[in-house]
Amino acid sequence: MIFIGIDVASEKHDIIIIDDYGEIIKDHFTISNDMVGFKKLHTEIKSCMKSLKDIHIGMEETGIYHENLRDFLISKGYSVYTINPLLTSYSRKSTSPRLTKTDKIDSTAICRYIMNNYRSLHSYTPSLYYIDELKQITRNYHSKKQVLSKSKSELKRLLHVSFPEFLQHFNPFSNWSLELLYEYPVPSKLNGVHINTIISKLRTKGDRYHQARLIKELAKDSIGKCQFTQIFLVRSIIEDISHYQGQISSLRNTIADKMKLFPKILSVPGIGPINGATILGETGDINRFGNKHEYFAYYGMDPVIYESGKFKNKKSRISKRGNKNLRTAAFSTSRIACVGKGQENKFKIKYLKLRQANKHHNSAICAVSKNIIHSIYSILKDNKFFDNNK
Repeated sequence: MIFIGIDVASEKHDIIIIDDYGEIIKDHFTISNDMVGFKKLHTEIKSCMKSLKDIHIGMEETGIYHENLRDFLISKGYSVYTINPLLTSYSRKSTSPRLTKTDKIDSTAICRYIMNNYRSLHSYTPSLYYIDELKQITRNYHSKKQVLSKSKSELKRLLHVSFPEFLQHFNPFSNWSLELLYEYPVPSKLNGVHINTIISKLRTKGDRYHQARLIKELAKDSIGKCQFTQIFLVRSIIEDISHYQGQISSLRNTIADKMKLFPKILSVPGIGPINGATILGETGDINRFGNKHEYFAYYGMDPVIYESGKFKNKKSRISKRGNKNLRTAAFSTSRIACVGKGQENKFKIKYLKLRQANKHHNSAICAVSKNIIHSIYSILKDNKFFDNNK
């Protein structure tokens, strides 16, 4: 057996090769993150191998930097294992009490971890292209949602300085509010505006004349700053909000269109196009999980267990050592299934029983999430629709 540890970086990769006795075959060397470097690694591997089955290559899942090298090695027929950096970190720390971390040490730790655990590991299997598409597009969607949330917080901060009275009476993020604030970003801009002009921009329920008159009065007596800087910043952040809202809407429509191909996952209560696409994209090949408990742990929702001597922790929290996007989708799905206005389902029934037993809302949601994740595992594994009676 030959074991190859690769410490991945953005511009270079550090590599070491050892045999199944732990003896170094190829001492630490570096390749560039390009085709020249990839071919150099391929040549080095061929020079010391007898059969493809003897080669076991390990690398950490470090963002996106490992993907091109991983795909290249798989195309050459090698078995590649992508490892959680947390596991190799523990492996490295266990070899020495010294606080030393170098690329050479990291590649050695990866190599030895593969050597000790390759029998229980699953080599990476390339996902179908449409699963990868879902992963990329949902991550982009969630990323823009986060940016939009920060932009809205920034607009509120600016309005607290320039027009705090508006925040007390109106929602600053409605379409008509954004249009009005963009045209009149500070109170002084509204003073000379005819009331009918303001009425024409309002799209609210109730007496628009009364609301327009209120805006005029608020602007007249406002304590907000009316500097040029405030005008520029308010308009700039509103442009950002409008931009991201448009992109998010477009992404949501695209995801909904792609999810028409996956009706089975959408049959689970609480799962809509966004949560469904997130779960499919982040899960990838379901066969890489040995059972439903491994799949549940991948969400990072397994409980932390701590025992020492006679001590056993009575209250445990979730580990959060898993895929953050999957965990968020699971919580969202559970809340919709249990608290939403949808049809009665077994998850909502369990949630209500837990609440009647004085369980906290979050604890009940977390307990239901486990059942939902197990159901998702069965659906993906057996390629079937959700059955509310099982």
